[in-house]
Amino acid sequence: MSAAAFLTISSLLTMPQAWSQSLPEPEMRNRFLIEMQHVEQLRQRQDQEALLEQAQILLKGLPVSETNPLRKARPDEAERLLERALASPGPRWPDAAVRRAKMLLKDGDKASGERAAELLRRAAAMQNREAAYLLAGLLETGNSVPRDAAAARGLYQVALRLGHGPSGLSLARLESDAAKANVFASQGLRLLFQEARQGAADAAKTLADHYRSTGDNSSERLGVAFEWYRRASDLGDAEASLQLGRMRQDAGSPLYRIEEARSHFQKAANDGLMEAALVLAEDPYNGGRLGVPAGEAELWLRRALETNSPRALVLAVEIRSQQGPEGREEAKVHLVDALKNIDNDSGVLIALGRHLRAGDLIERDMQLSLTFFDRAAGQGNATAAYEFARTVLAYPDAATDSMRKTAIERLQTLGEHGHVKAAITLGDALLNGNGVDPEPEEARRWYEKAAEGGSTMALVRLGDFYSRRSGHTDVPRALEWYRKAADANISTAMIRLGRMYNEGQGVPQDYALAATWFSRAAAAGSGPAMVELSALYSRAGGPGHFNLAREALEKAVRTGDTRASIALAKLYLARGEQALAEAVLKKTAESGDSEAALQIAELYLSRGADQAGLARRWLTSVAKAAVNQDELMVRVAVLQISDPVMVSQGASTLEALARKNNTDAMTALAQALLGGTGIEPDPARAEVLLLRAIQLGNDGARFVLARAYREGNGIEKNPARAVALYREIYNDEPANTNVLLALGDAYVRGEGVPRDRTLAAQFYALAAKNGDPEGKMHLGMAYLYGGGVPRDGAEAERLLFQAGESNLMMARLQLGDAKVSGMGVAIDPEGAFASYLRAAEAGAPEAMIEVARALRMGFGTQADPALAQSWLERAARMGSQDALYELYRMHAVGKNAKPREAERWLLQAAQNGHPAAMYHLALRYQPPASDQNNIDGNEWLAKAAQAGHWQAIKAIRKKKLPESGEGDDDDE
Repeated sequence: MSAAAFLTISSLLTMPQAWSQSLPEPEMRNRFLIEMQHVEQLRQRQDQEALLEQAQILLKGLPVSETNPLRKARPDEAERLLERALASPGPRWPDAAVRRAKMLLKDGDKASGERAAELLRRAAAMQNREAAYLLAGLLETGNSVPRDAAAARGLYQVALRLGHGPSGLSLARLESDAAKANVFASQGLRLLFQEARQGAADAAKTLADHYRSTGDNSSERLGVAFEWYRRASDLGDAEASLQLGRMRQDAGSPLYRIEEARSHFQKAANDGLMEAALVLAEDPYNGGRLGVPAGEAELWLRRALETNSPRALVLAVEIRSQQGPEGREEAKVHLVDALKNIDNDSGVLIALGRHLRAGDLIERDMQLSLTFFDRAAGQGNATAAYEFARTVLAYPDAATDSMRKTAIERLQTLGEHGHVKAAITLGDALLNGNGVDPEPEEARRWYEKAAEGGSTMALVRLGDFYSRRSGHTDVPRALEWYRKAADANISTAMIRLGRMYNEGQGVPQDYALAATWFSRAAAAGSGPAMVELSALYSRAGGPGHFNLAREALEKAVRTGDTRASIALAKLYLARGEQALAEAVLKKTAESGDSEAALQIAELYLSRGADQAGLARRWLTSVAKAAVNQDELMVRVAVLQISDPVMVSQGASTLEALARKNNTDAMTALAQALLGGTGIEPDPARAEVLLLRAIQLGNDGARFVLARAYREGNGIEKNPARAVALYREIYNDEPANTNVLLALGDAYVRGEGVPRDRTLAAQFYALAAKNGDPEGKMHLGMAYLYGGGVPRDGAEAERLLFQAGESNLMMARLQLGDAKVSGMGVAIDPEGAFASYLRAAEAGAPEAMIEVARALRMGFGTQADPALAQSWLERAARMGSQDALYELYRMHAVGKNAKPREAERWLLQAAQNGHPAAMYHLALRYQPPASDQNNIDGNEWLAKAAQAGHWQAIKAIRKKKLPESGEGDDDDE
């Protein structure tokens, strides 16, 4: 029968009624009573047919209550009834055997499968067509029985002769001869059509499944499928109603009608289908595409929870955990209940495995987490297989050798089937010898496979692979991969290219090319690239290099490359030439480029209230042009919330996008809520948003939340959770220097992990190897003090110097301290002063104080007290308490002491909170001293003690201040 014929027939089928959010209670109660009366009547009978019908009803499930139509299956009771029906012969024995076999096959174990096959053999021998069909399927796939394609074909033919339509479709699928295949398909379809016309819902649904699976998105065949689903739905098949909703919900389908999708899901839920109820319950939480009101969603969630279904419990965990402290407490309860009621649903197993691994709502249990991932992976679930493998490799202490072997095997299988993350994870394992012997060439092959699959992360991995080879012989290949990643707008690759040219790593040193690549990365939104640019031009970026970089970018601008225009503006900004940057951005923005408009708005906002109006004009123009461009609207909103006038508009935009499950909006809104940027701080809600964004796959949210857990930024400090998140990011991005530094710091301090300076040094070394100035500084300090590495003063000075050359002022200070103390190569007063001076000139108040001390004493430079005072006053103007106190000491001692001047600086230092200054004021103005300057010695003593000054604390405990001069030292 042709598709057109089916369309003609199906067009005569009854249109479904419009469904409200829930059946009226009287109708729901009437349905419930009728069904329960029928079940009770069956229970009064003991014949085989009554036992079988009861079992079928219990497998489908009974409504939860008079006011809850959702069905809760009772498989244990159904099993007992079926076993009783099988215990004695009778005309319905084959049907009971088929139902019991289906249940056994769901168990998944070998013994159950073998018994199911035996029941089906006996029922098929008794001419049961469904038994013959199911047994043929087992023989075709080799499930529970040895694979035998010929026997499968024979059983399908037996079932077809007995009038089983689906068997005809199976034979058509197996037939290589097109003419024969068409005959089998026609026979099967004819049988199914006859049964559907006679009121068989399962036949109508089988027809729908067939046309949908063979439709190739043809609107005609999909239309036929839709009408057969409609027929099955009208005949009471809730699964068919669910499929109607799915088809209407698919935005890529010609049948897309979102307003109708909701009514189909409602019908399926009202007919008792749990899955449809969960779709409705999740809608507001999942972006609100169906427009389900919050009250209706809550109703269906509560109804689903009454069934105690693991899927409902897991969904409730996700929804409640986003609803504040009370919701999180309820989520914890549901999570415990889900663990008690766990089944073999792979989605449930994966969700529970992730919760147990995260240790957020429940105590972390890596062994149970791996068990759940493994069970779901055993069902053929690719996501579970990947989660198992990456968890095993990321948490080696929780895994056995056998698990590691299985993890590698699963990654290989997934990678061969196109799973790019699995390919990258496998490449990382082979490169670093994690769970497997190191095989760099095999690692490279997997990275290339991931790159072929479209992974930009793999492009960077390949660049790293070749750039780190000894001898720089593979630098051209590294450049090739980095450029491919850069062409995909990956800022990490641009920074890698910039560093290679900046440092001459296997290529001629070329500051102009370095500046060009750093500028492109900065234009792509990379903050680290701006640091690199600034360091480059503070060190060696003279006018010649700057002009070469500018000329390269201007040439690209003339070809119409707007990215180059923005990069050129970033280059000007790195040089502090804001007027030129503004001119470039304005010209590009006026041509209609939204990125340039955002950049110039950000520039105007950075200048304060005077130019905020100009920023608002550009943000408004971008917002108008960004309708339905959610990514762009997030960036507009982030800038808006930094402006007092537009803050509410920006916050509203982020709220709206967050409700649509836009993870960038969630992350941006969470950051604003954490820091109180323009809006009222709400750390608890920020945590909820970040957890949801992570759940939906936003990697940036992981870093934001990890930092919040580490710092306790409004959120309760949780160092262990922070480290767990950092490790997850490290597994995906092993070259992420921010994460490497965070892990190094955690091991140094023993925060969330046992203190381990050796491991800390290893992480710092990885960050340093990736060119990070802070990594070099921390590694330099480790060599300076022998922290996790052998003490090596020369290596310490080399690393600290390199970090300082990247404009890291703290590194210059540390280098100065090393040269002063002699812990480096040797005591070097001149070298120390030079390092301090560079940091001071770059604006570091701590360095200004050291420069002043050297000038005052003539240490490493000619003594110059007047210049020393000017440096201290400059640091004081920048808010340094220590500089104020140093000015006091400078005027308080020596042959040129100036007591009045000293007193003035001491009072300023104390008023600015310097503990030692407070203590010294307390010493000078003890009762019954005069009330000069309204100074109360006891008050200052209390303030000094509160600030932690040990001598003040001691004096308060003894209830006696020492006499002036007794114990009157300069301890801070």
